[in-house]
Amino acid sequence: MRTNRIASLSAVIALMLILSACNVFGPKIPPTPDPLVIQSTIDAAATQVVLTISAQLTGTALAQPTHTATATLVPTQAATATPLATSTALPTATNTRIPVTLAPTFTATPANFGCSLSNSSPAAGAKFNINDEFDAVWTVKNTGLKNWEIGTLDLKYDSGQKMQKVADIFDIPTLVEPGKELTLIVDMAVPATAGKYSATWKLLMDGTTLCTLPVSIEAVTP
Repeated sequence: MRTNRIASLSAVIALMLILSACNVFGPKIPPTPDPLVIQSTIDAAATQVVLTISAQLTGTALAQPTHTATATLVPTQAATATPLATSTALPTATNTRIPVTLAPTFTATPANFGCSLSNSSPAAGAKFNINDEFDAVWTVKNTGLKNWEIGTLDLKYDSGQKMQKVADIFDIPTLVEPGKELTLIVDMAVPATAGKYSATWKLLMDGTTLCTLPVSIEAVTP
């Protein structure tokens, strides 16, 4: 825009110089016109040039895009009210008496028929020479409420090494009252081979086991 303005002013000056040159170098012309008229003509031309430049400047300004700032809207988060902490009264501890419930005590009731082994021999693992003889002895006690009647008891071999000399079962022709003891004896022989041996016998009442009677020895070579 500044370049256009300078060019227009240069054109005005050039016009003025041309007019002056015509007066100097040109042919003789009639008397010089009134200077006021010439000045008026120059002023009119200059005014026209100025208006032309102004119009150009105005048009250029209108042609340029207008930059308008556009605000970007940002959503505003609504403030959330935070509930205030409220104090809760703590319960007051109170001493509560809890009644003690006593569990019932059960007393074992003796069965009508019961048996316990009070003593036995030989001691478990006792050593005997091979082919020797010994007696297996058990002492049992009637722990029941009723008698062991005559003809109801049997002493019977159950399992293990057979070391008895006479039989595998014996009748017990004895009455045994509650709380009383009974001694049972069986003749036995030590096996002929060295080693450890054991056997189990039972005291039966009408086929039901009252007591289990063990015996165990070790046969050694003399």
